[in-house]
Amino acid sequence: MSALGFVFLVAGVGLVVGGFIAMGRTKRFLASAREAQAEVVAVQERKGSENQRVYYPVFRFRTESGATQEVVSSDGSNPARYKEGDRVAILYDPAAPANVRIQGVAQVWAIPIILGVAGVIMLLVGAISLAV
Repeated sequence: MSALGFVFLVAGVGLVVGGFIAMGRTKRFLASAREAQAEVVAVQERKGSENQRVYYPVFRFRTESGATQEVVSSDGSNPARYKEGDRVAILYDPAAPANVRIQGVAQVWAIPIILGVAGVIMLLVGAISLAV
């Protein structure tokens, strides 16, 4: 039994489990999420890895109850994807309106997909290395 193959199998299982957990959280979020149109009112610049600049949009939107919320997105990019004045479709949790996701497949499902695919690849590599 190859130790490296075993490590890949364990890591693969962990990633697949993490993918299922992330998928469950995403499904729970979507079950209660509400749609809103947000306006980008600012763009925050932060230092990312290797001192690279990362730009995070600040959204202002109105909840179903009429309250105005201002939230910094957790989805940053370089170059900046949004500029002040842009309108963006978002999803928010009515019980916690600061929990916001940009509406779109990549923004909503990226983490479960990445974890799941990486886990399957690791499982395959581990299984092949153990079989050889």
